[in-house]
Amino acid sequence: MKYKTKLCEDNMSFQECELAILRHAVDETEEKVKSTAVRNPEIDQIIAILEEFLVTKKLICYGGTAINNILPREAQFYNRDVEIPDYDFYSPEAMDHAVELADLYYAKGYKEVEAKAGVHYGTFKVFVNFTPIADITYLPEALFKSLQSEAISVAGILYSPPDFLRMNMYLELSRPRGDVSRWEKVLKRLTILNEHYPFHVNYDCQQVNFQRQMDDIPKDADESIQEKIYRTVRDTLVDQGVVFFGGYASSIYSRYMPVKQRRLVQRVPDFDVLSETPERVATIVRERLADVGVKNAQIERREPIGEIVPVHYEIRVGKDILAHVYEPIACHSYNQIDVEGRKVFIGTIDTLLTFYLAFKYVQLPYYYPDRIMCMAKFLFDVQQENRLEQRGILKRFSSDCVGKQATLDDIRIEKSNKFKELANQRGTREYNLWFLKYSPGTPIKATKACPCAAKKGGPGPSPSKAAAAAAPATTKKRRRRAAATTQRRALMKLFA
Repeated sequence: MKYKTKLCEDNMSFQECELAILRHAVDETEEKVKSTAVRNPEIDQIIAILEEFLVTKKLICYGGTAINNILPREAQFYNRDVEIPDYDFYSPEAMDHAVELADLYYAKGYKEVEAKAGVHYGTFKVFVNFTPIADITYLPEALFKSLQSEAISVAGILYSPPDFLRMNMYLELSRPRGDVSRWEKVLKRLTILNEHYPFHVNYDCQQVNFQRQMDDIPKDADESIQEKIYRTVRDTLVDQGVVFFGGYASSIYSRYMPVKQRRLVQRVPDFDVLSETPERVATIVRERLADVGVKNAQIERREPIGEIVPVHYEIRVGKDILAHVYEPIACHSYNQIDVEGRKVFIGTIDTLLTFYLAFKYVQLPYYYPDRIMCMAKFLFDVQQENRLEQRGILKRFSSDCVGKQATLDDIRIEKSNKFKELANQRGTREYNLWFLKYSPGTPIKATKACPCAAKKGGPGPSPSKAAAAAAPATTKKRRRRAAATTQRRALMKLFA
């Protein structure tokens, strides 16, 4: 043995051994510091207050703590002896609950309490004694209630259903422009969750069609109109470079399953696709349909639901839906294949599962739970059977993606612009949704309405405004510079 320590291997240089000893000492010290902080009785009390709040308000936890807390103790990956629980939870009234939680801590005797808007719009953070205690994310009420109906209760605290937790992890794994440094951790957690909460559906999937059936489209004597519409819509979408992720995409994946489990691609016009210009693509599809004699195609815009189902455009003939063209939420991964000599972009299985599991919890008339969950289970099985087949359509961690992934700089620019827009609306609900900064005991200051904004026939400018109008130009410039400086300082505090 070259060195008198088990921390160093014989092939290490003296300097490498010394660094290995240093790293070990750092790890030991950090763990002791964490353990000391967690064992602090005050921290225990702070966490107990939060957990009681979660039970009382019936809010729904998500993220790493949610996954950890629904697992058997032997499978849990957080050590509560050395880690303070990091509670992320959903609320249909996120800002109100953040303020209410801050008030609760203040009433319990904690003076250093703050509720503030997070970096992402719709998220709020609560700090107690300068320690981040809670992250609250807004979720539309209908979606919140849908999750609540399947939530898992542990000691009275509600945790997101396994399928929704899965959806969030598939979303991360399908975004190569996101924080890929988290992928290893996310995949490990997904594997553990799948082991203890297997993917399960309550339908006889052998009897479920993966593609929508057409009822309103009649037949031609020579060629079915359905076939004509199918070819026209498919080819137009391919020409526009969209990414397929619906029933058509699922059926293409079926060639990688055993023969008995394969689903043939029926020549039925049923497409769900992603495009950065969804309205334009939908319009072009309608134009090409008109070229082949289908004059009654209609387009309808569908509004987004939270941040899980994006804005999309529905193309239909009569009551029959031909396609949904979605605007990407982020940058979703896809692979390229050849179909009849043409390049076709198909979403990765992680991309498909992200959308299917999101659709499960959105109660819209054109999302059929049996079809969605059977397609999701089928794709889950395809992925499990081919986990190491990293080529072609089965390449899982593709670097190609459709859509724009918002960066921290993008978010800061958006908030900066919003700050300027709402500068004269401090204290309003809209302003606080973006820039809440609330400390109990300190009222949120509202900006006074401009006195010169009176209606016609009302009082004129206030004396101070009249004086300002008569002030020398140099004084006006000085005031403008001072106002600009104040705004810059406010922005710097906002993003500090």
